[in-house]
Amino acid sequence: MGMRMLDAQVWTPADMKEAWTLREKFHLQSCFIAGGTLLQTQWEKGVPYPPQLISLEKVEGLEGINYKTEGTKHFLQIGAMTKLAACRNHPVIKEKWSLLSTAIQQIAAPAVRNLGTIGGNVANRFGDAIPALLTMDAEVSYFDGNTIITEKLDHWLNTSQNNEVLLTGVILPEYRRSSFAAQFYKKVGRRESFSGSVVTVSGVIGKNDAGVIDFVRLAAGGGDNRPHRLKETEQLLIDQTINPDLLRNAYETIINEFYPISDVFYSDDYRRWIAANIIISELSGWERKG
Repeated sequence: MGMRMLDAQVWTPADMKEAWTLREKFHLQSCFIAGGTLLQTQWEKGVPYPPQLISLEKVEGLEGINYKTEGTKHFLQIGAMTKLAACRNHPVIKEKWSLLSTAIQQIAAPAVRNLGTIGGNVANRFGDAIPALLTMDAEVSYFDGNTIITEKLDHWLNTSQNNEVLLTGVILPEYRRSSFAAQFYKKVGRRESFSGSVVTVSGVIGKNDAGVIDFVRLAAGGGDNRPHRLKETEQLLIDQTINPDLLRNAYETIINEFYPISDVFYSDDYRRWIAANIIISELSGWERKG
């Protein structure tokens, strides 16, 4: 790794405007770098470093976790440079957004979580934290060269220009809590948390006192598959009570809606099967407990 690092020039801008100017100057010959764990993974696969690395470590205002209130809205603002380990162990996240803490626990090894940042995990658009963030209806904020813009993570993941922005933070709104709520995050990997995932799924589901599902978000990703919401399955489940027929229909909908790619280890059909089985298992178990 050391020789590769010597091949690249590292820039340390003091603010976002300077970082943006450098990115515009070097364009595709450069990239923003936070904890550097993604570059390490790519390097191990034989992908060379860009010749110009723009480190964000000295840019002020990109680190920290703050619980905020604006009118009737309550939300958590996480700076993009905040370490994954800090997110996992933060008391407010553990209390109000515990699904994120659960997800981070399963991301790589502790040493990686101590270096990697929440922004880096999201910015590459394939990070294992993203399914959990999608089910929490997270937003992202980013600098576009002129101003800081905030938009839904779900939308940002599918916009072509997101490689040309500087991610500044992740925002978690307090989500509605039903009478009975359950949440889950499951990562299936070749060697548990120390490898890239085969499939990663997450869900937040609630039902009212009558046992009717009144709140649901589901997301799936894993490996080189960009995580996305399973909105057709969500629509199928909403306003329904769980029963064998609904579970069978939900299984088929997941199979048709989740479109992973194959690699040398696992086929797309296998990944679909794993994702569908995990979600249906969670729904079945939740109903038994309810």
